[in-house]
Amino acid sequence: MQFVSTFSVRPVALAMLVLVGGACNRLKTPVGPTAPILSGMSWTVDGQNITSTTSNQSTANGMLVLTSVAKVANSTDIYTLSISVPAATGTYDLGVAVPGKSYTASYQTYVNGVSTTYTANNVSRTGSGAVTVSTLGVEDIIGAFEFTGVTSASPSTSKIITNGQFSIKR
Repeated sequence: MQFVSTFSVRPVALAMLVLVGGACNRLKTPVGPTAPILSGMSWTVDGQNITSTTSNQSTANGMLVLTSVAKVANSTDIYTLSISVPAATGTYDLGVAVPGKSYTASYQTYVNGVSTTYTANNVSRTGSGAVTVSTLGVEDIIGAFEFTGVTSASPSTSKIITNGQFSIKR
């Protein structure tokens, strides 16, 4: 007895090719520490987790500048975080002076109409902390940061920024 198929082999083969091709493409996605953590920046300050998907990057004169802005829903409050380090992978200490090198991280708040900036900078030895650029690729800039930023006002106040991460598309 011979069985005769009532369906065409071509659509089944095409469907299998699409499924297998899709699975292979997913295998090409990086995993582990090089995979993007988020699209933007996130950090913790005063026990509050802040995530911003509005982030920008630029490179000029060998320096990488990352900026992220987070706005509080139903409010005029705005938080801005900026990082300026060499455009190269590595860890940059914000509290140690390096001749001819300037590394800066700043956190600016605009709350109830009052703007305050907290800065860590290795040249002025204001504040402390570190920024790590782990990936500086063609498509992504990925890394982490933690710092204590200090105001320039007298008396100065400080903010401790922890759990900082960035993954920004170029």
